[in-house]
Amino acid sequence: MRHIRLRLRTSILFILATLTIFFLITLNTLIWSTNELEQVEENRDIPIPPGVIPFWSAINHQNIYDIHATSVNTIFVRPSNISQRRVEELYELIRNAKNDDTQSVDKEKLFPIDSTWSFDKLVEQQQAHDNDDTNKQTPETHADTADSAAKTTTTTIRPDLTTSAKSVSEYDKIQLRNYVHQSLAKWKKEHQNDKIINLADLMHDELLRDEPSRLNTTWYEFMKTVNNLRVYDPNSSEFKRLLNHLQNGEVIEASEMSQGTQIKVIFDLPDGFEALFKPYRVPRNYQTLPDHFYFSDIERHHAEIAAFHLDKILGFYRVPPLIGRLVHITRDIHEKATEELAKTFFISPANNTCFRGHCSYYCDTSHAVCGKPGDRLEGSIQVLLPRPPEIEWKKITHPYRRSYSAIRKAKWESNENHCYDEVFLNDDYHNRLLLDMMDLSAFDFLIGNMDRHHMMRIQTFGANSALIHLDNGRSFGRYDHDELSILTPIRQCCLFRYSTFARLYRVYRQGLSTLLSRSLENGEQLRKILVDEHLTAIDRRLGILFAHLDTCIKTYTVKGVMIDDGID
Repeated sequence: MRHIRLRLRTSILFILATLTIFFLITLNTLIWSTNELEQVEENRDIPIPPGVIPFWSAINHQNIYDIHATSVNTIFVRPSNISQRRVEELYELIRNAKNDDTQSVDKEKLFPIDSTWSFDKLVEQQQAHDNDDTNKQTPETHADTADSAAKTTTTTIRPDLTTSAKSVSEYDKIQLRNYVHQSLAKWKKEHQNDKIINLADLMHDELLRDEPSRLNTTWYEFMKTVNNLRVYDPNSSEFKRLLNHLQNGEVIEASEMSQGTQIKVIFDLPDGFEALFKPYRVPRNYQTLPDHFYFSDIERHHAEIAAFHLDKILGFYRVPPLIGRLVHITRDIHEKATEELAKTFFISPANNTCFRGHCSYYCDTSHAVCGKPGDRLEGSIQVLLPRPPEIEWKKITHPYRRSYSAIRKAKWESNENHCYDEVFLNDDYHNRLLLDMMDLSAFDFLIGNMDRHHMMRIQTFGANSALIHLDNGRSFGRYDHDELSILTPIRQCCLFRYSTFARLYRVYRQGLSTLLSRSLENGEQLRKILVDEHLTAIDRRLGILFAHLDTCIKTYTVKGVMIDDGID
């Protein structure tokens, strides 16, 4: 009996041990399988976040990476300090002031100047203080230039950027601000009935004499829509034909643009068109590294595309027409390349066709432009407007130009009175150029462009000529950072166009990111030009821009900030 009980106990313990081992094995298998499935799901749905991608490695990523790229980085949200209700209040205040302004044209009473005060005398005093700085002026040596103008009418001289001049007194600031208001009012009165001039009319006689065949081209028809106020008419049939031409036109010849820090290719297209092609370099979700300076940032073709669409949505029409295009790198570029460009082509170890070109940055074998996969290459293609000697351009050194140095700062970065000390004292800005610069500042802030060293306009049009917003390839570099220094012209000068505010308010009500996303989806062959985080950043920056204007209005009143210079 005792022997039987012992055997029974042993059997029970053996069964319990077996069941326990089986249970533990089953549990471990289930946990391992679930974890493996989760890892597979993560690997499929979430690509490598931008911060993990090394800069040089990003250049070599396949294009397919762009399509599904979304970041897992936490977005840094900078509060705009302005509510939707306050934006609505601003709009009502500004609209009412605009209506009052149409009835009251006596700016001399609204912005009085003391009879004892003299603008010329103040300029002389400041020049006396600036003599030491003037002696230090050196010729401009920065290599990067705007893409659509190879020559300018004057040589640009750049003063020393680090030396601060003596600031004007508070009394002089009040008088100077009123003087600028009166000057802008006089400019409007002198130019409000100016005739709109288009490029076709300016070039007609010379073309008729030298190249009459060009008068019967679609290129010439498009030139009829390029005038002193805008570089395209979005509702015209010529505009639609141009975009189709840029996207599908046969490449007759491919050559390098002679200036610029990075590779750009000029395509000769049928019917007299020339276009600037900027190739794919980095994925859509690549972010400029925090330790990477703006002047060495890589240019992004998708940034050019997005900037053009934003310009169109805002109603500026100052970015020359541009669209995304897929090209065959061998058939469209290598076989059509000039001798100098063709010498830089090679086949990579991955059997892709590549070229390195000639430029200041990223033009070597290690950072070449390659078809991926094979001969497939995407890029942005932008119409080139006529250049000298056909049309003369004016290159204007931006008064808020950065130092383009790793160790120096520009004067405006340490002088809060820079607008009064430099801009308001320069009568070159007592016209539409001042407000065009404010438009450009707002545009650059929305797209995150710190690389605005010069401003460009067509000199042949005369004084009433809008700035042309060229070279936006270094925009949309970061969506987790809002570079407030881009708004310094607006913050320091506190002058802004009525019409521009009305445009910004309209897109604010409609949802700027929604409008931009829809425009990119409907107007582009290339997919996912901007990742969603950039769209979120644009809405955030628009609120920050309104907050800056709100601060200006609280300081100087609506009529002291908002200007109607007759430009719609």
